[in-house]
Amino acid sequence: MTDAIIGIDAGSSSVKVVAYAIDGETLCKSQQPVEVLVPKAGWAELDLLAYWDATARALREVTSRVHSVLGIGLSTTAPTTILFDEALGPLRPGITYLDNRAHRELESVEESLPKDQDYFGLVGNRLGLSTCAAANVQWVRRKEPEIWNAVHRIGFLNSYLSARFTGQALIDWTHASYSGLYSLHERPTQWSDALLGAHEIDRDLLFDIQPPYRAAGYVTDSAARETGLSDGIPVANGSADTAAAAFGLGVIYGQDAFESVGTSGVLSFVLDEPLFDPVFLNRRHVLGDRWLAHGAMSMSGGSVDWARRNVWPELTDLTSFEELAQESVPGANGTIFLPYLSGERSPIWDSDANGAWLGLTRSTSRADMARAIFEAGAYAMRQIMVRARERWNWTANVLLGVGGGAKSSLWNQIKADVLRLSYQPAVAGDAAAYGAALLGGIAAGIFEGPEDPRIVHPAGGAGVIHPQGPHVCTAYDAMFEIYNAAYEPLSETMHGLANEKRNTDM
Repeated sequence: MTDAIIGIDAGSSSVKVVAYAIDGETLCKSQQPVEVLVPKAGWAELDLLAYWDATARALREVTSRVHSVLGIGLSTTAPTTILFDEALGPLRPGITYLDNRAHRELESVEESLPKDQDYFGLVGNRLGLSTCAAANVQWVRRKEPEIWNAVHRIGFLNSYLSARFTGQALIDWTHASYSGLYSLHERPTQWSDALLGAHEIDRDLLFDIQPPYRAAGYVTDSAARETGLSDGIPVANGSADTAAAAFGLGVIYGQDAFESVGTSGVLSFVLDEPLFDPVFLNRRHVLGDRWLAHGAMSMSGGSVDWARRNVWPELTDLTSFEELAQESVPGANGTIFLPYLSGERSPIWDSDANGAWLGLTRSTSRADMARAIFEAGAYAMRQIMVRARERWNWTANVLLGVGGGAKSSLWNQIKADVLRLSYQPAVAGDAAAYGAALLGGIAAGIFEGPEDPRIVHPAGGAGVIHPQGPHVCTAYDAMFEIYNAAYEPLSETMHGLANEKRNTDM
């Protein structure tokens, strides 16, 4: 029987455990659902004990089907802020990146910085709740003082899972990048004294920053009994999910890029130098001397799911929605969709933006409206790609795509036509889990490091999708210019509607 390395992809909707052979072959996998709790409007939390139970269930299913496990790695949704007691147990539910409670704390961050420094210049990221987990820490300090007084350590979801497996925990630099306590310009394993001082957080409350591929510890007897693993297996520190996916795919060199299409759409670029742009979410890569810049669109794939549930509930899956959209033509007969159903991150960064169809007339069909949703995801990608070309002179002939949305042949063709480059769905459907497994392989000594030539990175899928030709691409060029200009004049109206909605919800 084959020895295995295991990757655990711990997300906000499920935890996935996948066993791989050393050569990258998938041996078996299990997936367990998890729930994001919303105890109050704007909150988004994880019940960490229930999360561990789901992880253990998935592991028991996988370990019953493999011969022996040599190493384990973690890929986790980020940032999820977790406060630990002295025994490294959670003091309260984890606060996910979807949580919006800490706006007041966020507003005070800039005021706390040294007078000669701004947040972006110091950190390398724009100031936002998804890039400044320290704001959540400050909220707990202000609103839950009894919890704060018991805090022994501050960490993230990989810290928590490591503690459950090994009794020890670290933080890796991909998670630290979104802490608000770490500068992407400084040494990769160094917390920022200036940011710690601004937040009034003691360095002793933080775990050490170590590479994602370093062993945080080894599976304990108690964890072995819960999971079906053997004790003594090394558990890699782990990384944030998109960084793990990039590593698993082999997207590790400057000018490399890929798209991940789930609820969100994320277009990620590898940087050899810390030349950051505030349109992007920036973090260190798994390789400490490189960085990742993420153009993150909040509801790219989510817009399709929203339309299926709320507009055309009779369309029960992606295939049926795709078939409807195919009844229209490139450019959706002059119809444009703005996919800002949950505000928007890249490229406009406006939490009060909202969605709309534009160009509706008596002749507009529901096929036009459906196709416009697919095209909106491609137009938003083109906005981000244009920015990457301006900032980093990024060029490519083929773009790799992963995730559920990359299974849509129609959407892939639209992207190729709008972006005027070839689009290639990746073979690896579980890229983050595979990247995590490779981290476990490095921690176990199977591989010497993240650039070990023996590591197998999956190639793209068999079918490369090419742009159809000038007649289609030119039509999309004209529609893109309209899409690109649509947000600015509508932003004031969007903000007014958002304020009215807030007033109605009060």
